[in-house]
Amino acid sequence: MRRRALLASVPGALAGLAGCSFGSPGADGTDGVTPAPRPDESPPDANDSETETPTATGEPPQPEELTTVVELETGPRTYALSSAGLHTDDEARVALWFDRTATDDHPAILRGWLQNGNEFENTFRVEWIPGIGRTHSRQPRGYDHEARLHLAPTENNALATDVPSLSRSSEGYWQVDDVGPWMTETHRLAPGEWVRLEYALVGEPGQLGRPTGTYEFRGRDEMLSVTVWDARSPGPETESRFAGRSLPPFPGDSSVQWFHEADRTTPAFVRPASERAELDTQIGFVMVNNSHERLQCGHWNLYKLVDGEWFHIAPMGHTADCRLLSPGGREQWGLRAFNGQAVSCGTGDCRCDGLTQGYLGGGEYAIVAGYGHATNESGALIELVGDRVAVTPTDDVSTARDGDTVTVTTGRHGDDKSPADATFSLSRTDSADEQIIVEQVMTRDRFAPSDGGLRNALPFLTDGVNRVVVETDERAVDGVLGYDSDSRRFRFRGQAYVVAAGRGDG
Repeated sequence: MRRRALLASVPGALAGLAGCSFGSPGADGTDGVTPAPRPDESPPDANDSETETPTATGEPPQPEELTTVVELETGPRTYALSSAGLHTDDEARVALWFDRTATDDHPAILRGWLQNGNEFENTFRVEWIPGIGRTHSRQPRGYDHEARLHLAPTENNALATDVPSLSRSSEGYWQVDDVGPWMTETHRLAPGEWVRLEYALVGEPGQLGRPTGTYEFRGRDEMLSVTVWDARSPGPETESRFAGRSLPPFPGDSSVQWFHEADRTTPAFVRPASERAELDTQIGFVMVNNSHERLQCGHWNLYKLVDGEWFHIAPMGHTADCRLLSPGGREQWGLRAFNGQAVSCGTGDCRCDGLTQGYLGGGEYAIVAGYGHATNESGALIELVGDRVAVTPTDDVSTARDGDTVTVTTGRHGDDKSPADATFSLSRTDSADEQIIVEQVMTRDRFAPSDGGLRNALPFLTDGVNRVVVETDERAVDGVLGYDSDSRRFRFRGQAYVVAAGRGDG
């Protein structure tokens, strides 16, 4: 009979389990990642106790800090567990963490527990819980055979029906000798009752080496993943076409880890699917965290580089949440870029994750994510090939000229709707406080939060015209001037302008 021992209680409670699932950034409820101890550093527990019981009630035991990243001693590989916490729809509470890394004497070991979070007795479908009953991973992308990881239960796993034998490959990595069903399909627990779990994280029988990539253990609704990378070279495997390129400082106090400046030792970076594309186009980006730390706060932004200066294009705002990227985590983001008006993204042949942006001219752009290791952010430089963008008014305007003044009336003026009607004027001047570019003028919600922004003024300030008055609404005027200013001076395509609230002089 296999021995099933009760793990002694360790101080500390698993934070943030409610509503969490494997694969969710930050779901482990810890602020940092602690390396897994060697065997002789592990604290004693009740494995050596004479009391042998498969279940218990009350708070399940766990260390104060849950380890989700280990570096193997059997080869140059790092393992990162996507999360240490799982809460299923039927109120199964699960914790899982690395107890020790792989050495010549034993494989990497994960410990944890499964608890009934209901106030009533319940039968759980163990076979559908990722990493608990679903113990065989999918293969990483790029592999078609013999590239899986397995969570092989040990004798200290209360839900195991079989304990497989393990061995080491010729390369030194631990593997299971035979793949089969090892876990019970269902298990019934009383309210608050929990059972102990313990697994060896091992490779496929006969597997050569230990392929890098993300190994997914998929359940019915949740997913656990283990990301594997080369501990000696966690950085990009390919060289950027911009290698050696020097860029001007980024706006504000931000420091950016650029993809083209990263080397094989860089643990966190934004990887573009392409660094040059012709408009109209779609480009994918991946933020890679091959560090031992959780990175935050990861919002994405688009900038353009013009005359040695960075200009923010989009988006105009972000949600207030601080997004986290766990060790081994990957976050995908996409840019759908158009030289003219953007084509909306439907549910058919395009991915809507990321940003859809119109009126982008040819030039160099930066995609910057708010995740960084030893930097504030990480980014990638890309070149978009396309025509220069023209400033064109919206479709709903009408114009009237009186001498050297052109009055532009938008569809929002006089519509008897909120916000109230308002006007602004545009004229040339000799000095400016800032520079703006056409991609900003034509961007929706920048200088034009509603129909009637700068794009409805600049095209009409032609030869013989000294002033343009735009009749629109208060929201458009606030977008052009800002919410606490009555005037604004800027330079656009070599000419200085002043824009002011009201109709201006004359």
